[in-house]
Amino acid sequence: MKVEAWIRAILGLCSDSNELVRLRVIASLQELGRTKRKRVLLFLRKFLTEHQSLPLLQRITLLKSILMIVKDNTAHLGRPLSKKIISLALIEMTKLASVTDVHRETAGNLLLTLGNGFPTEVFTELQSMVHRQIPANFYVVLTLANLCYEKVCFIVPLLKPVLEIMVFTLRVETCERMKWVFCYAFGLFSKSILIYITNTEKDPHPPMRKNMFHNEFSTAYDILFHFWLNVKESKVSMAVVEAIGQICTLLPNDKLENELPMLIPTVLSLYQKTSSDLSITKGLCGILYNAMERDSKMLMIHLEFLLLILHQQTCLVMDQPINPVSEVLQSKLLCCFKLLTPAFIDQIIKFLLLELEINDEQIQLGTLAIMNHLIHTVPSCLEVQKNQILNSLALPILTNSNRVKEMLAQVIYTMASHNYLELERGVEVIEFIIEQCALPTKTNEKCVDLSKRREEFGKVVFDRDVKRQYEELVEKLTTTLNIDNLLWPLLLEFVIPIRYTNALATVCSSLVCLGTKKQKAGATEFVLNYEEHVNLPNRQALLTRLLTVSSSPNEGNGRGAHALSLLQVLGINVHPAAVKVWDKELPVLINYLQESPGNHLPQDEWEERLLLLLSQTLQEIEDEVWIVQLSDVMSKYIHRSHPSPQQKGFLYKCLGIVVQLVQNPEVVKKKLHEMLQIVQHDEDLEREGVAIGFGHCARTHMDIALATLKECSKLNIFKKTASFYQIMKDQGSIEIIKVRSTLILCYGYLIWHSPTQFVLPRLETDILQNILNHFNMKILGMRVQVRDATMKLSLIKTVTLMARAILSMEDYRRYKLARKAELVTYMQDFIKAEPRDTMRTLIRKVAIDACASLILLEPLLDDHTEMVKVCLSSVFSLPPLESNSIIESRDINLVERQKLYNETLVSLEELLKQFLRFDLTPDGLHFLFKNMMGWIESRKNYEREKSLGTTLNLLTFYLEEAEINGEGPSHNFASIIGRIVLRCSDPSLVVRETAIECLYLLLYIQLRFEGFARDHREMEVEHLKSIKDGLKDPNSEALYRVCTDIGKVLSKCTPQDKVDALLISVSKGLTDVQLNGSCIASIVMNILIRKCGPMLTDIPGIIKVLYRQLQSITEAQVTHAVIHSVSILASQNVLMILPYLLKYQIPFQTYMGEVWRSLLSDNILATTSVKYLLDNLKLLCDDRKECLVQMMARQTTQQSFAVVCALHAMICSPESESVINALYSQLFTTILIYLSSIVQVCFSRDFPRIPYERKAFSLPEEPGDRDVWNYAVEILQALLANGKKDDSNIAIEEGWDLIKNPEKHHEGVMLLARTMASCAVPHLISIVEQLMPFLVNVHERQRITVAAFFAELLNHSVMLELSLTDTLVGSLLRCLMDTSPAVQRLAVRGLGNVAIGTSRRIEKYSTKLLSAMIAVSQKYSKANNPIAVEAMSSISKILSQLQENYSGCILMDVALAIEPCFEHTQDKLRVAAFTALGEMIRFGQSKPNPVLVEHIHSTLISLLLHLNDDCNEVRKVCQSVLSLMSPIIASESLSKMLQELSLVTLDYERCLCSISKHISKDLPDRVVFYIIKCATFFSNAQPTIRANAVTLLGFLMYNAAPDYSTLFSADPICEEINALLSDPVKRVQLKAAVAIRYLYMY
Repeated sequence: MKVEAWIRAILGLCSDSNELVRLRVIASLQELGRTKRKRVLLFLRKFLTEHQSLPLLQRITLLKSILMIVKDNTAHLGRPLSKKIISLALIEMTKLASVTDVHRETAGNLLLTLGNGFPTEVFTELQSMVHRQIPANFYVVLTLANLCYEKVCFIVPLLKPVLEIMVFTLRVETCERMKWVFCYAFGLFSKSILIYITNTEKDPHPPMRKNMFHNEFSTAYDILFHFWLNVKESKVSMAVVEAIGQICTLLPNDKLENELPMLIPTVLSLYQKTSSDLSITKGLCGILYNAMERDSKMLMIHLEFLLLILHQQTCLVMDQPINPVSEVLQSKLLCCFKLLTPAFIDQIIKFLLLELEINDEQIQLGTLAIMNHLIHTVPSCLEVQKNQILNSLALPILTNSNRVKEMLAQVIYTMASHNYLELERGVEVIEFIIEQCALPTKTNEKCVDLSKRREEFGKVVFDRDVKRQYEELVEKLTTTLNIDNLLWPLLLEFVIPIRYTNALATVCSSLVCLGTKKQKAGATEFVLNYEEHVNLPNRQALLTRLLTVSSSPNEGNGRGAHALSLLQVLGINVHPAAVKVWDKELPVLINYLQESPGNHLPQDEWEERLLLLLSQTLQEIEDEVWIVQLSDVMSKYIHRSHPSPQQKGFLYKCLGIVVQLVQNPEVVKKKLHEMLQIVQHDEDLEREGVAIGFGHCARTHMDIALATLKECSKLNIFKKTASFYQIMKDQGSIEIIKVRSTLILCYGYLIWHSPTQFVLPRLETDILQNILNHFNMKILGMRVQVRDATMKLSLIKTVTLMARAILSMEDYRRYKLARKAELVTYMQDFIKAEPRDTMRTLIRKVAIDACASLILLEPLLDDHTEMVKVCLSSVFSLPPLESNSIIESRDINLVERQKLYNETLVSLEELLKQFLRFDLTPDGLHFLFKNMMGWIESRKNYEREKSLGTTLNLLTFYLEEAEINGEGPSHNFASIIGRIVLRCSDPSLVVRETAIECLYLLLYIQLRFEGFARDHREMEVEHLKSIKDGLKDPNSEALYRVCTDIGKVLSKCTPQDKVDALLISVSKGLTDVQLNGSCIASIVMNILIRKCGPMLTDIPGIIKVLYRQLQSITEAQVTHAVIHSVSILASQNVLMILPYLLKYQIPFQTYMGEVWRSLLSDNILATTSVKYLLDNLKLLCDDRKECLVQMMARQTTQQSFAVVCALHAMICSPESESVINALYSQLFTTILIYLSSIVQVCFSRDFPRIPYERKAFSLPEEPGDRDVWNYAVEILQALLANGKKDDSNIAIEEGWDLIKNPEKHHEGVMLLARTMASCAVPHLISIVEQLMPFLVNVHERQRITVAAFFAELLNHSVMLELSLTDTLVGSLLRCLMDTSPAVQRLAVRGLGNVAIGTSRRIEKYSTKLLSAMIAVSQKYSKANNPIAVEAMSSISKILSQLQENYSGCILMDVALAIEPCFEHTQDKLRVAAFTALGEMIRFGQSKPNPVLVEHIHSTLISLLLHLNDDCNEVRKVCQSVLSLMSPIIASESLSKMLQELSLVTLDYERCLCSISKHISKDLPDRVVFYIIKCATFFSNAQPTIRANAVTLLGFLMYNAAPDYSTLFSADPICEEINALLSDPVKRVQLKAAVAIRYLYMY
């Protein structure tokens, strides 16, 4: 039950939409079926039977599971179970209507699987479903046919009844699908019957013969051919044709013979109607097979048509993509030709030869394929036509089609296998084969595109494919076929011609094989018979050719080794004397080639080996005539054969070797001239080959060689005239330069190869002068600068060879090269001219090599700095090859550039080592480091990597070569170590690892100089090796640990007297271009200071370096480390550090402030530092230094700037609380006074200036002032923040901006004082005490600041609590005598503020203060000075705070003092005076003083007149005062009216009219007084007041009692009014005229 339960559990997954899930279910059931097959199969059968409406996916999944289980267990299924599964499969295949064809096909496959074990049962069940009355089922017929074909021996004997029923069914079948399956079934039935008969025909009594089925298949043939073949459905018609081809086997002979005339044309006609050629061809092949088997005579009638159609189809199939279908189709078509050939050989060959003459690729391909098939399959039939067939290849071998050539290769090999090539025209075929082996194999973009098509269709053939195929063909012809006599020595004719060069490897390999076989067999044919074989190349030509191609051994499929092997085989045929040398040397050379990979074979070394072989061979030959002939052959070969430049260069070298052994001087001279005449001077390899050839020749003929070079200098080519401007424009295109280059190079190799004892005497007098003459071109007497790379390389090579030739002597130092400096200059100029961004030529590398050789020669140069700088700059600036900035060069590929790149670095290192060899002292090492340090610290990774790699090699060389005896170095290695340390944290891993190794070597070098032995090992230094692995971890923590270890190693290994130098050197790396470099510098620096601080002696120098570096540091972590270092230094000696910290200007942008903040870490250190700074700042504000302070008004001095910045950094830090608390008052006082000194005071126009100070403040603001203001202000802010309380208002509104504003500085100070009075109360007493002396300072700015500060303090009651009021009042009273108006004004304001700050005790100070204010107002009121306004305002403040019952005598003085100010021209003063009057009114209400009250009444007229003042503020004040005055006026109606006055709705004249009425009515006794009072205003300065006065006077006189006219004389008044008619202001005249109108009663 567990099995069934498990199956039920997974049944739901059978209908999953994911195919992978369904496959997993099938696999699971299959695995379960291997052990529980019966239970699983029965359960699944039962489930499918009971659930007819299952989802389709689930049903087919279960059926597939059953199929897989049955496949695995066919042999183990019982018959009952099998029958049940068979019935299930039949039901699934035939009974269900809702399933798909896939499902039915699966069911059919299940039946076929069961049929393998139970064929009879399955056949019986299927047969039971085939009836005449019931339409046949598609899958029943299909399964029955497949079962019959798979189980022939079981089913065929039972097949006849089924065939009878099916034949009957054919007549009535109309469904196209059923027609197809019947065709398929009859085809398989016929195959099965034929197989059965074939297997049993050997029996004496066969159970079955063909004639048993004649009736059924004849009937079937008639139906298929006559009725079904012409249906519209092509699939059916193709199935019919294929079935007919199979059925023909079972047709009677006479019937087939009768049907052929109609059958063959019909089938052939189908080729034009459909593309299903395979089915037609299969059917036709079956028809032809049966016809040929029965020797039908009807084929002759249709032969021509048959051959045409079959040939056409063969040609077509050659263009079809290669796939199994096309291959089968081609095989069937060729089979048709094979079937027809025995009977129709002549006709077929004639047809094919005619078709082969048609110049069409497709036709030739098809024809050759047919011919190849026939030659291979029916060779006996073609024996008579061999010559005819071989001659027919004449046209195809001329084709350019690679596909035809590919087919020809197959045909040729087939022909060779049947002895065709031994016929007359076989040599032409061999030549064709070699030509194909010589095809070029270069590919281009077009070929690449075609290769994509080739992958798709497989029909595109390239030259390289043809070449490879024919090379394989030659190999097979040589090794597998017996045609040696044909190939030897015929193939030798293909060795010399240049057109066969690409085939040379194949030819040589074949000749080696053939020659070896001939030698082993002792054949006489091995020795070449030139009389019999007249076309064979001569001996010298063979040697020249094979040596030449051997010089480039890896070209042409490695033809060098094959050429040498052939040379060894041909030994006796070239020269008998050569055999001894060649048998010994050639195997060595061949083995050397085999051991050296193709791309790693050193060409120069290889050519030297070949030249040595040639030299030994010629010395062994010792035949002058033979050698001269060889030189002639080589000259002709160079001139006529046009080999590659490399091979020509090698030939020139060989020619030099040959000429060296020639004794005839005329021949030598002739050959040297020929070499210079035929060489291509613009080819580098040829030019160098000629030069080397000259050198070899000069070994025995130096005089002739020198004479030849001189003669060539006089040839016509040097006499050609060229435009100077043309030469300047493009030197490279002028042949003269190339020729000169060749001659220069010839001189170089002449020097190198000639005996030194003969060369040196003529070197500078003759040879060197000629060399430089050739290089230094002159046109029209002017020297032309050489830009041509060839000329440069030639000169460099020649100079190098010359230097090495001299150095090769044992006593080379005895020879003095006088022109050495000139040659070095040439080399330096060449190096400078090379581009820095890429490496295109050898110039840089070889010029450095030349310098390395030249510097060793005598006399030695005085200074090598320029040479070193030029070489370093030229090499280290080159970017790596993988960089995008590399510019691709057409002259040098990537591999060659990489090789040249590495070689150039090696050359540079060798040059630098040469310098060290000259001077192995620390001076020499320091000299190189001095020049390399800029590259070691470069911003570019590749420059640092190269320079440090070179440094490592130099240090290794120095440590190994230098003889150090323990004496102290003349230069300090600490500075070098400090610079190398920075690279230990470089972003590049290569740089980091190299730097650690350099540091390791430097420390050991230092230890050696300290006296340690060479084999001494220091544990601390060795620790550097162990930390090297940590450099690979890019994690910052790992890098920090490595840097820390490095710092510890340096602190322990550095001598005490070198710590300062090391620290300064490391400190310079704080601004390294690499962030990691800055970090390691900061880490190492901290460790050195911490561990070696007591040993430091140059603290000022260290501080100076740190300061400079700190200005450029951008990384916060580095800045923090530097600051921490300074803090450590300061903790050791603060008084030494602080002056140096203040010595340098500290820009606002730097992090120097962090240095000062770091001093706050210790309270004592912090307090000492702040006191020191304050003392410095106080000196700058000293009153004795007046000129200095005046200068500070324009420009902040550097020292003061530094002090303020330092104070700002410390005080504004959160850690400064303890310092502020200790030095609060000193800080505040000093900063406030300093701020007053640097602010350019510029009061508004209301403040008069002292004349002598105007010039001092007339200059514009200097840069930097604003910064120091900000610093000073922020210090004050920090002080205020320190004393902040929750209920205090620390923000002084816009006070900070006011403090920095020169015009409103005093206002800002007063706002500052206001805040101080609330949040700094404990410090005020000390602050006031320290500020007091500045009130008597000579500097006005300082007095103004202090006065403003004191003035505002008096505005607060806390002054009274601190008992500071008397002190401040006394100070400000003294300030009233100050010469500065600004100070006086601020003092007046402050004295007025006393009334607010000490309101409870104001009476104590009232008399003193009011008297002082009266005096000040009287003093300055006439001068329109704002001080008077300030004094009047102060009077108002004081009066406002006095009690109403105050009755001091001073009040009357105040009243009298303020009255004149009512008519003052200054608006502000009038407003202040009327305000004071308002305050005076209070004292006339509770206990009125008659005198005071009377005086107040006297001011009524002034108030009424100014109620219409020009100034709006005056009008408002007067309206307010009139309202206050109303209670003391003895008139209720007038009092009420005054209280209800409103300026908004005031009608002034009507108001005056009403007031005059009330006065006349309620105050008759005052009318006359008021009239007289009005008249006093007729002379007022303000026109408005005059107009108001005459208007009020008119109303008073008009509304007065009638008897008033008798009480006083009105004449004076009238005269004054009349006088106003002449007033200059028209408005006054009009008002006077109106007033006169009211005076008619007078």
